[in-house]
Amino acid sequence: MIPETLTMVERQILSNQYRILSKIGDPTEDYETKIEILTNGYTEKYYEVFDVNTEEIALEVCEETTQILYMYKRLNETIKSLSEIEKSQLNLDVIKFEGFNARRNPHYHYFGFLVEKTNQWDEYTETYFISADENQLSKYKKMLEYQVYLLDNDQYSFKKEDLAQMINMIANSTNINPFQVAV
Repeated sequence: MIPETLTMVERQILSNQYRILSKIGDPTEDYETKIEILTNGYTEKYYEVFDVNTEEIALEVCEETTQILYMYKRLNETIKSLSEIEKSQLNLDVIKFEGFNARRNPHYHYFGFLVEKTNQWDEYTETYFISADENQLSKYKKMLEYQVYLLDNDQYSFKKEDLAQMINMIANSTNINPFQVAV
């Protein structure tokens, strides 16, 4: 969000930074106009100075996004360890990762940053997950609650029974048949 007001000190610091940039920065950039806006406090023109497009993403959202990704890393490891028969007995589609809603969810933007810039989540680089479903986050939060329960009980990896429990938990809250075999 572009500020509606700045203190005199903030205006002075920013205008000094633009003075420095005018000497060493992009010669096509109009730093002088930004300096004048800041020096004179033309609040209506602050949008010309601030080119930040989004609000800050809260620490809680960043941490929750990371927790969701780590949870899915553990889930995927467990799923890989199952036999095809065991997989067929579970409706894994119920708990699959489907991304975040891009329009209404700050998790989406942080997720994009993590995938594109940190090289920590290579499993998501080929596909960009944009969910149209706004309920995905509530599903992930329920799954995280169960994961916390397991971690509190010193269980650091998932078992087939844990996947079934998660599927039942999500299916019961969304009226999905937990025993429906994915095709």
